[in-house]
Amino acid sequence: MKELLIFMGLISVLLSLFGCNNQKENKIIATDSSGNIQTINPKDILMTIPTIENTFPDFENKTDSNNLKILEDDWRQIEFISKDQKTSIDQEIDSITYIFEHEMHQGKDYSAFKNLHVRRLITKPISLSFEKFKSYLGDAKNEIAGITVNGNNGQIKNGFSISSEGLNYYGVKDKNNNVSVLCFYGADTDNDLVKSIDKISKLLAIEKLYLVDWINRKVVDEKNIKDFFKLNDSK
Repeated sequence: MKELLIFMGLISVLLSLFGCNNQKENKIIATDSSGNIQTINPKDILMTIPTIENTFPDFENKTDSNNLKILEDDWRQIEFISKDQKTSIDQEIDSITYIFEHEMHQGKDYSAFKNLHVRRLITKPISLSFEKFKSYLGDAKNEIAGITVNGNNGQIKNGFSISSEGLNYYGVKDKNNNVSVLCFYGADTDNDLVKSIDKISKLLAIEKLYLVDWINRKVVDEKNIKDFFKLNDSK
């Protein structure tokens, strides 16, 4: 009998399993890409990534065409975290490592996961004024917009996205204009990444931060940020 493998967006999977009324006798009723109704055994669902963040932001009923657009699964996957939360970082990575060691499904030409780790320990990764963060970028022509998340109406409340010299960041501010969540989203080109290493290194060193890549279980500081970016360039 041919094994049934189904890949779905992680947030959507969790909503299907726990937040909807389309589950009956441990089965999920879903529609495939062709519009056909399928009955799915939850055990046959494979996750494309090993971890997601539990804390999801609030949304407001407005949006801008210039907003950064991300997938639900991308939320807080590469983020800046205060070094004084190292114990919690290590605990979360240990749990993600368990998923890799015990819940990975290796197909013929792909890898997926039978389960995932939901991160819950770090609810406020950093505390840094938004103006001070922008000063580290050293770019007077920062392009600032909001964040739109696929599958959600409106945009993230108090969310921001910022493009500076080819590098893209996003996060959330509080009512006092302090950044509580700050994530790295990527670079337009490899050259942009190389040119910005010193700026990011300075941010990490002075503000005592780590840059954490949860999916790849990488925790980097100002000493090894260059090697981290080289690793991601090669992917």
